[in-house]
Amino acid sequence: MKSNSIVTLDVGGTKVNFGRFRQGQIEQNCVKLFDAHADASSILAFLVEGIREQLQDDTVAIAIGVPTIVDLHTGHVCDAVNIPVWRDYPLKAELEQIFNIDVYLNNDVNCFVAGEYAYGGAANLGQHVAGICLGTGFGTGLMLNNTLYTGQDCCAGELGGIPYLNGTLDDYCSGSFFKKHHGVDGGQLAELARQGDEKALAIFNDFAQHLAKAISYLMFVINPKVIVIGGSVAKSFDVFIAPLEKALDNFPYKKVRNGLTIMQGQLDNAALLGAAYLYVESAKQSNVIDLEQAAS
Repeated sequence: MKSNSIVTLDVGGTKVNFGRFRQGQIEQNCVKLFDAHADASSILAFLVEGIREQLQDDTVAIAIGVPTIVDLHTGHVCDAVNIPVWRDYPLKAELEQIFNIDVYLNNDVNCFVAGEYAYGGAANLGQHVAGICLGTGFGTGLMLNNTLYTGQDCCAGELGGIPYLNGTLDDYCSGSFFKKHHGVDGGQLAELARQGDEKALAIFNDFAQHLAKAISYLMFVINPKVIVIGGSVAKSFDVFIAPLEKALDNFPYKKVRNGLTIMQGQLDNAALLGAAYLYVESAKQSNVIDLEQAAS
């Protein structure tokens, strides 16, 4: 029997990854540049065009990760920092009216951690998994007791806004750190660090100290078994993981520290996979449709 497909999206501040999920894999995807400051109708038209390119006769749903909090009951996208017109926008209703199929929304980092938990290196490693995305900001998704934890308003894990030093964790634990505090591109700096450049290594050591502080907050509050790191800065994982691990050795509870595994994300399309996975889990709980063929 041919399995059903799910169109899945990962919406960012500068680009959108459109894909099609079937039988536990992304069988096709396409990344398109995105004008996040356009008006609501233009953004909707852009998303509709990209979705139509992935849509098949057997598509049963559209699953989307967005870079902000979501009202999981109404499908409204709320208070998106990088997409100004999405303050309380009924994205689910708009797309369901156009396509007449289920639309599921969740936070993009929640989708990332769900993808790594279900299909990536974190699969079967523990019941408590945190996913950290280090991009232009610092975001966290939480799988607790094998279930995504979103909090009351899908805000759980938004650690980037926590005040830290003379800014927030976003300023010190993301790609913004390298630009704001050192005036350099993190990717180029990583290449210098791999060549043994002492200044570059010192900057990444500094970054690791800040990241260790953020991770220690997770260890105190959540006590995860596994932390998976993704996002653009994760491409430099080999440069900062050693000083990060060393800094975490100062954590006061040795059992907690010794029980923690930190790994680099292993999936190219973790958020696409995770959005589909979360939709399937949600649909099963709601008895919306039998999706075993799509999820297998």
